[in-house]
Amino acid sequence: MVNSIIMISVVLFVILFLLLVGLPVKALKLISKYVLRGIVCVMIVFILNYALASNNFHIPINTVTCAFLSVLGVPGIVALSVIGIYIV
Repeated sequence: MVNSIIMISVVLFVILFLLLVGLPVKALKLISKYVLRGIVCVMIVFILNYALASNNFHIPINTVTCAFLSVLGVPGIVALSVIGIYIV
């Protein structure tokens, strides 16, 4: 519990620092695009995990998965599903 509070406060501090320093608007838009894409994709993976739990299908949600989904988006979900079905 304490670790998550520390992590959230560090992230908020970094965001506030970058806003005060004056991060260029283009870079801020790029970062927010990847963050939003990652959040949406993790929500989709969570719903898929819940819906397909009866078939013993599970995609773990961790830092690597979140980064992978942030970069690739929905095709990343398809790629992780194919990896989960055929390789694992």
